[in-house]
Amino acid sequence: MTCFKSAACLAVALLLPATPALAGAWPQAAGTMEVIVGATYSESDSGFDGRVGAADPKFRKLEVAPLLSWGVDGSTTLSFQPSWQSLKADRVGGGSDEGSGLADAEFAVRRTIWQDGADIVALQPLVRVPLGYDRGDQPPLGSGNVDAELRTLYGHGFDGGFFDGQLGYRTRGGPAADELRLDLTLGWRPDADWLLLAQSFNAVSVGTPGAGYADVRRYKVQLSAVWRLTDDVGVQMGLSKAIGGRNAGGERMALVALWWQFGGR
Repeated sequence: MTCFKSAACLAVALLLPATPALAGAWPQAAGTMEVIVGATYSESDSGFDGRVGAADPKFRKLEVAPLLSWGVDGSTTLSFQPSWQSLKADRVGGGSDEGSGLADAEFAVRRTIWQDGADIVALQPLVRVPLGYDRGDQPPLGSGNVDAELRTLYGHGFDGGFFDGQLGYRTRGGPAADELRLDLTLGWRPDADWLLLAQSFNAVSVGTPGAGYADVRRYKVQLSAVWRLTDDVGVQMGLSKAIGGRNAGGERMALVALWWQFGGR
């Protein structure tokens, strides 16, 4: 059974570099591999309140983040997602800095802990590590620190679609404050070849940040559509926008992703 034909695999639409979580609540089919190559272009020339007189963050970023997921069994999925970025950031006093190369990578294990009919609950520990970070680069790519997260995922399938909700606590390495994250997705299939997605990504810092850092809030919405090209290949296109926050940029983003599924026949 291919992922495009399985109701449980609708959550694969979450496997995009733009999204904070690597996957939805449903496990990947045992013995199958999913490869999703996503590219995003984002920019910001304004910011939300809380900057205490600081200039609005202005940047342009291209990111390519291929994601590989493997269904170990009917309950466990392993995921790995490296990231390559090209970043241009404006300086406060004029001019800009540019850089490109490897950024951070994420490793995750998702395990189903309860399932009853159309409802499912899973837990997902995740580790984010720097790959190409160099403190001397301007701008630096990635955070340069190791983050760890534990996330609870809930999914509910219904006729023609699904709902996925995720709540996670991320421990930030270095002086940045920890974060509480809430991600919501509503998916709907108007027909067999199309999947429409409405998503909300939210993060709020908790605790006291270290020197040079401030409390942060980020609220984003994303709309996208997935078109099935074949039983095993699909393409996704969408737009994302920051709609509120604190000490955060007013980011706008466009995305495209290609999906391939291997095995499971």
